[in-house]
Amino acid sequence: MNKGLESHPRPNYMRIFIFLAVLTAIEVAVAFLAIPKSLQGLILIGFAIAKASLVALYYMHLRFENQVLRLIAIGPFLFVAILILLPLLDLAGLR
Repeated sequence: MNKGLESHPRPNYMRIFIFLAVLTAIEVAVAFLAIPKSLQGLILIGFAIAKASLVALYYMHLRFENQVLRLIAIGPFLFVAILILLPLLDLAGLR
């Protein structure tokens, strides 16, 4: 046996899958609501971030990894945020 490998509790993958399916159903419902598109977009982005976090934490097992690996996994999210914000700032004339 490998002494370096730490044991962690096995997550309930079916429960996580059902939660992801429920979040997807809510996203579809939000897409058909008669609310302003900007608010609808923010809500859908929030749900997408929540779902991506669940997948990364449980299916990619980041929940059970050390802090350094978690920080490495967060790096691309910051890069994506920069790539999204810069064009928005340019469109708004704030730059």
